[in-house]
Amino acid sequence: MIYQPPMPLPGEHAASIMYRYFQMTRFTKFETMMKSEYNSKLDSPRRLWQPTFSMLAESFSSKYSLARFIEKYTNITDYSLFLDESVFKDSSVESMLNKLSGFKFHNALNVSQDVSWRYCPMCAREDDEKFGTTYFHVAHQCFYKRVCRKHNVLLEKSDPYHFSLPPSGTESVAASPSDIKTEVVLSSWVDALKEIPQEERKVRALNLIHQKICIFSYDRKNPYHVQRVQYVQNRLAKRFNRSHFMPYFSWGPLASGLYPLNSVVGLIGFLDPAKQFHPMIYLMLIDLFLKQDELDLSMQYSLVSSNVTEPVPQVVSPIEIENLINDNAA
Repeated sequence: MIYQPPMPLPGEHAASIMYRYFQMTRFTKFETMMKSEYNSKLDSPRRLWQPTFSMLAESFSSKYSLARFIEKYTNITDYSLFLDESVFKDSSVESMLNKLSGFKFHNALNVSQDVSWRYCPMCAREDDEKFGTTYFHVAHQCFYKRVCRKHNVLLEKSDPYHFSLPPSGTESVAASPSDIKTEVVLSSWVDALKEIPQEERKVRALNLIHQKICIFSYDRKNPYHVQRVQYVQNRLAKRFNRSHFMPYFSWGPLASGLYPLNSVVGLIGFLDPAKQFHPMIYLMLIDLFLKQDELDLSMQYSLVSSNVTEPVPQVVSPIEIENLINDNAA
């Protein structure tokens, strides 16, 4: 347990609180302590839980339950948008958090959003003037956000190799209308998804995409399967390359036949419910293949079972093969 931790500042992330506590009480580097005592490091927000957070949560236990601490001071709820909780089946809360501390999403390194801790230069200056210190905001670590909505400036990345509080002298870059529009679109998708029970979100979204692309199984020996998957991957690549998603990933322009669509099962791999991909990948696929009314809860249905292979009722119209052929010829 941590005694007399610093008072959390408005919207502050647990990692930032721990760093400020460490500054008050230790003389060695924070990174050195994390490595030597916990065999861990704070190199990015996608490390969802840290052993030190447990001690911090215990220190605030008289004021916050563990669930409330997680919601208020970490980004676990952001990253668990599509997380299949069967990964943690029969786990105690402590065991679940320990698993989260080492949890890895497939293809996560390609999501450039959360490679580093992020901050708003204008918030940093205001925080330094008001509180005498800068700090990391929970809201700025949200993987689908690139803009500080308070100031409408782009979020900056901190040093990826050394964890420290944000600098206060960085120049800010104004967000473009396109950047702001993208924030609104992605936030609206997330809001719609949160209306769906968590255990259904991933199953429902993946089944709807399968319905849209009209591919439910894949047989390498079936020429129709091979051709349709290649057509759909070409369509995905073209849509991605013309979309607002380029800054969110480090892939560069996509092309069927090249990584991550470097085989005829590239997209099918993304849609494999048994795998846990980074939630930004799922958001990208949903936005590029579905319309918001196709995820609308006005089309109520319930899953027959929690089995991820269980089909859901047909609720979206598939992309016609003629459209795919024309799209690939364009």
